[in-house]
This record gives sequence, structure tokens and C-alpha cells, in this order.
Amino acid sequence: MTFDVHTLFLVTIYVEAILGLLLLFVWAQNMALRAVCWWGFAHMVRLVSIGLFSMYGAVPNLISIDLANALLFTAFAVTWTGARVFDGRPVEPVYLVTGAVVWLLICRLPILAEDLNLRALIASGIITGYTWLTAYEFWRGRDEPLVSRWPAIILLFTHGALFLLRTPVVALLPSLVSDSLFSSVWMTVLSFEALLLTISDAFILLAMAKERTELRHRTAAMVDPLTGVANRRSFLQDAALIAKRHIGNPRPTAVLLIDLDHFKSINDRFGHAVGDSSPFSQRPHASRCGGRI
Repeated sequence: MTFDVHTLFLVTIYVEAILGLLLLFVWAQNMALRAVCWWGFAHMVRLVSIGLFSMYGAVPNLISIDLANALLFTAFAVTWTGARVFDGRPVEPVYLVTGAVVWLLICRLPILAEDLNLRALIASGIITGYTWLTAYEFWRGRDEPLVSRWPAIILLFTHGALFLLRTPVVALLPSLVSDSLFSSVWMTVLSFEALLLTISDAFILLAMAKERTELRHRTAAMVDPLTGVANRRSFLQDAALIAKRHIGNPRPTAVLLIDLDHFKSINDRFGHAVGDSSPFSQRPHASRCGGRI
């Protein structure tokens, strides 16, 4: 089964619009999620790019190919920047437009003006580069216990690899098979692959942002912000869990309590700010000191 190219473009435009608006809506509800804003904006830029691609033949190639590709590369660069923002790294404005600038300069070279396969391979390489950079940014922050981080890394790496292989596969296809129907089916599969991976990427990135928010709320409820150790709520929760396990598998259990004598007098005399800055208050047992309760 094959689909008309314009139908595929129309479906992709609708999907990009929905995903972009969804991510921007989530960001509007919690503006602390700056990375989600970047990811939503990336989908909107990609929407414009695909719209220009769909105008091929009706407008000059400078618009429907060169400018459309430049915007597409910028969209992937914005996604990568969102990954950097997600893990607290600085925005690199120069790299946001590097792919687009390189592409526009390459398009002016006479040697590449007529070589469509080479231009397509360069375009796929730029997209793959940004996609793998996004996966690398998430991999760098792997110490944060986010389960959804790993599916995002795998999916982005796969997406980049398929993009990179698309051009040589299509270039070799005529020499491998002569059935034009198979060729059109293969192109349909490639198009749907890109669309499905785009949808999957958006939902996994959204899941990462949601998981981080829940993790921070859970940490705030269970961990003392001054010392970074478990608080009373966490102690009671862990104690209940240990008691439940003890019923099925009785084992010796011990509780160790440590306190600082007369630490309350420091808070009473100099104030809690001084008590919090004391070397003693930075130790794990400080959350149980009399001056803190």
C-alpha cells in the first residue's frame, strides 16, 4: 500500500502542530520546565519546514528545498539545546544555526548543485549529528535516576542511525530491485518511520520532564534540604517497609540514634542561620539535633 506524498506531508504537519502545542501547553502550566518549551518550539519550527517542503514545484527550490532544510536543521538543533537546558547546561546560540549556515553555504557550491544524492547525504548527516548530540546530552546526565532517560537515549540514537542510512539505502535500491512498487513501499516505510519516531520522541521527552518533577517533589518530601539525609517522614516509611519484610523473613534489626549535646543553644543564641552554617549542621546527624526540631 502506498500513500500520496501530499497526504504524508499533511499528516506530518498535523502531527507536528499537535505535538508542538502539547509541549508548549505543558510548559505554560509549569514554566520552570524550560526544556519542554524548547522541545515544543522545535516541533513548531519543524512544522514550518515541512510546510515549505510540501510546496516543492510551486515555489523556487531556494524556498522549498534550501530554506526548508535550513529550518529542519534548526529544529533539530533546538531539540538538542532543550536537552542541554534539561540538564542545566548553557545554551550555545552559535550551534543553533551552525547546521543551517553550513547547509546554505554548501548549496552554493557548484560541485554539489546537481548532485542530489550527495546533498541528501549531507543533510542526513547534519540531522544525525544533532540527534546523536541530543542522545549524548541525556547520556551525560545518566547519574540522575530517571528511568525514561534510557529509552530516550536509545530512541534518539536509533533515529539518527536510520536517518544516516536512509540516503545510501535509497541510492542503492534501484540497483537491488527493479520493482517500482517495492521502491514506493520502501519510501512509505521510511516516511512513517520518521513520523512514528518523532511522535515517540515527543512523548518520551515529556515523560522525562514529568518524571523529574515527581522525583523532585518526592525528594523534597523525604529529604532534609539542609543535610541531604532522610527526614522523619522517610524514616517512618522505611521503618514500615522493614517491619513488613521482617514479618516474612525475621532478622535482627537495629536503630542508631546520634545527637549533639546543647546544639539548641547555638540556634537560640545566634539564630538558625548560624546554626545551619555550622560545620556540625552539615553532618548527616544534624537533622535530629534539638535545634532543628
